[in-house]
Amino acid sequence: MAEPVRKKVPVAGAELQVLVGGRDEPGVGTVCTAHPTEPLDGSLTLLADATRARVVCVNPRGVGRSSAPEQPSDLALEVTAGDLDAVRRSLGVHRWTIWGMSGGSMIAQVYARLYSEALDALILDSAGPCFAATLRDADCIVSPHFPRWQMGLAAAGLAPQPEGECRGETAPSEVIWDEVSNVGWVLRGRSSGQVILVSPSQPSPQMRRAMPHLLAFDARPWLGDIRVPTLVLGGADDRVAPPAHLHALHEAVRGSSLVLIAGAGHVPVLEKPDEVAAAVRHFLSQRVWL
Repeated sequence: MAEPVRKKVPVAGAELQVLVGGRDEPGVGTVCTAHPTEPLDGSLTLLADATRARVVCVNPRGVGRSSAPEQPSDLALEVTAGDLDAVRRSLGVHRWTIWGMSGGSMIAQVYARLYSEALDALILDSAGPCFAATLRDADCIVSPHFPRWQMGLAAAGLAPQPEGECRGETAPSEVIWDEVSNVGWVLRGRSSGQVILVSPSQPSPQMRRAMPHLLAFDARPWLGDIRVPTLVLGGADDRVAPPAHLHALHEAVRGSSLVLIAGAGHVPVLEKPDEVAAAVRHFLSQRVWL
């Protein structure tokens, strides 16, 4: 594998940290990945081994050594997708595959809506089509409806957001993070006081900034318009994005393939790398490179 190259790529009003590595074999293709809150530099080798491709890891604004966002709207998923496409053009890549993991899957879905002509394929990994819907699911471990949190939330006098449609309270000024004994950190609406999300660990500054945009993400109205070869991938034992939400994503994207990795949780490429590599290589060989 070629030695990874670190770059700083200018985009509109910012400069992004980009790591390029993996295999650079003619006719193989390029795979890009990005996550709204976590630098994925350390994932390059894993993704390169899984895909046998050239891999581009992009740290969005405010992540890793990329420029800090100047205003909250800089972290909108549409802006991040536009930044990824600016990186693509800067690197001289005609078309590529986006592999989005967890929150990165939300970026990938938005990218497919806006820049489908720049895509060979999509890998949507460990996230559903609507984050708010996932957080209403009692099988999701970060949902306030998850059984483990009920006693602690009740003791703190906190109620979960109802299991109906989640609306409003997605701007940074409209949500509050609080530490709750025997629970962890909770995100709640400033006006309603109801709990939207539970985090067992303290949220990072990147997570705090990005969360309102993730809460607003709902691709369900337009996923049926995507016409890009798509693999929906996840862990069969994922408690952050339960398989029901991956099934919903698969059903919404016409012609997509669905692979649930037995024994894997929320990060299947790390937990079951051989199984993930087999699934991804098969998908790409069928959909992209032949």
